[in-house]
Amino acid sequence: MSDAERATKIKVVEDADAAGVVAEAYDYWRASSGRTKVPGILKCLSARPDFLKQAVDFSNTIQFSDGYLTRRHKELIGSYVSYLNDCPYCLDSHAFFLKVQGASDAAVAAIMRGDLDGAELTPAERALLKYVELATKAAYRTTPEDVQKLRDAGWKEEQIAEAVYIIALFAMFNRIANAFGVPVQNYVAMGRTTP
Repeated sequence: MSDAERATKIKVVEDADAAGVVAEAYDYWRASSGRTKVPGILKCLSARPDFLKQAVDFSNTIQFSDGYLTRRHKELIGSYVSYLNDCPYCLDSHAFFLKVQGASDAAVAAIMRGDLDGAELTPAERALLKYVELATKAAYRTTPEDVQKLRDAGWKEEQIAEAVYIIALFAMFNRIANAFGVPVQNYVAMGRTTP
């Protein structure tokens, strides 16, 4: 068993050991991302390469591109949800991507602490993250009035819907990363410029 396999609670297929459909799924991700090193969260899906490809497609559509929300707003949501769900791996990864999308070091550090006051948010972004917190902790408790506050802050219906998709996406990936025990890469702490 390799050191990398010992680093997770549930066995994953490492890049060097990938063969057959797992290697094809890893190459599928590489082709869509332009990156070479398969991230730990995707290795968690190596038991189901078909699902890994679907997760790549879904993530590329919802998270890793502009849509109704900007990529920066998506990384802001993903980072904050990961903080709320106590997922160190996803928090570090997406706080790094938040920085790549133009957030200052101080804003990234504040989000990593869950400090909305220090996160350099606009009033509309603060309203959005308050809703994100409510939906992350207890989505069933959200009310029409909660959604109206977002509209009043200037968010359009499609943007609100996309925020919900991102909250749900991170609920899944946060739980996978935590259950597998994916080690944190320390992208933010190391001041990396590429993942």
